[in-house]
Amino acid sequence: MRLRTAIQKDPGNCWTVSEIADYLQVSPGYLLNIYKKAFGVSCMDDVIRSRIRLAKEFLIHSAESIADIASHCGYQNVEHFCRQFKKITGESPRTYQKQYKYY
Repeated sequence: MRLRTAIQKDPGNCWTVSEIADYLQVSPGYLLNIYKKAFGVSCMDDVIRSRIRLAKEFLIHSAESIADIASHCGYQNVEHFCRQFKKITGESPRTYQKQYKYY
């Protein structure tokens, strides 16, 4: 539970299955298995969804560029961020921002 809380509190961290497994001193396969059994979702899906949740907040409440927001949310590649954002929300980050931004 502490791991999931940490992921949700700091989704911009560079989370990888191997680093998490090393930290917990378990194999990556075991981590994936136990995490999915406990929470019904893979740990990387949790990371991605937490990052997109954070990105939505930045898009609505920040004047930063899409590239800066992607970076804050743990993405090293803005195109990858945009693809994942659209896959999860159904909208591009720019469209989402235009629709929900408070002025």
